[in-house]
Amino acid sequence: MAQELRDAADYPHKMPSVRSLRRYIERWEKGDVVRVTERYRILYTRAFGMSDDELFEDGPQMPPAPNPNEGDVEAIRGMLAALMTSDRQFGGTRIRRQATEYLTDVIEPRLRGHASDPLRRRLFAVSTEFTLRVSAMNLDTDRPDASLTLLGRAASMANESGDPSLTAWVLSRRGEHEMHQAALARRPAQKAGYVDQALAYTEGAAGIARAVPPLGRAFLTTKSALAWSLTGNRARTQRVLGDVWDAYERTGTTTEPSWISAYGVGHLRHEEARCYVNLGMGRHAVRSAEQSLAIRTEPRPRAFTLGVLSIAHAQSLNIEQACVRGQELLALAAQISSRRVCLRVTEVLDALRPHQDQPAVAELYEAARPVLARCAR
Repeated sequence: MAQELRDAADYPHKMPSVRSLRRYIERWEKGDVVRVTERYRILYTRAFGMSDDELFEDGPQMPPAPNPNEGDVEAIRGMLAALMTSDRQFGGTRIRRQATEYLTDVIEPRLRGHASDPLRRRLFAVSTEFTLRVSAMNLDTDRPDASLTLLGRAASMANESGDPSLTAWVLSRRGEHEMHQAALARRPAQKAGYVDQALAYTEGAAGIARAVPPLGRAFLTTKSALAWSLTGNRARTQRVLGDVWDAYERTGTTTEPSWISAYGVGHLRHEEARCYVNLGMGRHAVRSAEQSLAIRTEPRPRAFTLGVLSIAHAQSLNIEQACVRGQELLALAAQISSRRVCLRVTEVLDALRPHQDQPAVAELYEAARPVLARCAR
């Protein structure tokens, strides 16, 4: 259908790509698109050979958008904090659906209401944070296309907020999305393409982050380091990691953006460990992951770090300890509904595959069976 829609245009070469149109059509079919623009109504009628009235039976008039007030921002922020806590504790589709409904039914109508400029900017800022969280939830429940669509919505909100740190955050999340796709890619050329895209987005984020307060700058710059680590470029990765810690040392010298309160040094050490694992620097990764693990207590973030630590031990040929940490990961993975945690379990098993003749590894593989079976459902 996407190709037919593109071909129906007077100038098809000026239309969005087929991939972008496909995402738009999926949103329309799911009911996520509230109003189809006049341009697309014309294209749909041409593609289907139907009249506008036949194809678009406009429903009842939507109620007027509510005008936001001062309490709305804090209410949304409170809901965001609660959903984030639940997501990090349990994960899963139920929390994602609740967050999506809140975004669609409560937040977005208020963005169309009238408000003073300061209130409007604060509302768009917290809405950007909320949308980024819902995007991450979708990626974690194996809905990458929905996650990508939400990143597009977050980008528009960030622009309206006037906060460059949010624009940088959206770009870094876009880079993370490409890195996730690279981890799933089977063909080397496809993987390389995703990594190139990740570099473009995260470098853009790091560039904007130069004007962001220190902790926010450190957080955003880790994504650039992570993308560089996927290229195997040790010198560049370590140079960017140096920028991360230079920024972190300046923390406290100025007011940070509100969204950074959800992150801290534990997250920075975790990302550093991921970089070292990608570069095959197991001993360095062990050190960083252990420091992160001492701080990260919530189940899902802790599971991610345990996976990195297990792989780091495997790279250091400390197989017994790799299996100990792997068993801890499996215990958490059995309690959390998370596509990315499942992916981390698979990566741990892949790292230990050359050592399957060792009893501890064989035990880990056996213990992973029910977890992987649950992941496959």
